[in-house]
Amino acid sequence: MKTSLLLYRRILLVCAVLFVVVAIVVALGVIKSVQADTFPGATPERAVPAFRVIMGLNLLDAVIIVFIFIWLRGRSWISTSILIILGLVALLFGIALIDAAFAYKSEGPSMQIVSILIFFCAAADFLAGALVITTTFLCPKKT
Repeated sequence: MKTSLLLYRRILLVCAVLFVVVAIVVALGVIKSVQADTFPGATPERAVPAFRVIMGLNLLDAVIIVFIFIWLRGRSWISTSILIILGLVALLFGIALIDAAFAYKSEGPSMQIVSILIFFCAAADFLAGALVITTTFLCPKKT
């Protein structure tokens, strides 16, 4: 069964939206709370820049995927390479966010909401990364 190229392009657009949502949640929900963290041994001066990097790179992923969405006419070696790298980077961000979520979960009740938000972001990054990689290989080749 052949599926149209339009479906693959829409899936890529959904992934870009997921990356933007992760960046917004990290910016508005996570960074502000982490800056105000008063747990003994907390190091917000080290955690905040890491969250900003994840936020910025998620936005960059979204922008690149939107450009590929605009120009995608079929699978080429360039689009395949770029999308695989973006998908793997998203999976790595998910792993980093899971680690951070477990760290904040152990800090007590004041950081439980932050931990839940980070778990949500990790799940969204895992989902978007897996969708990008899967879509890349299922997309029909350029003819």
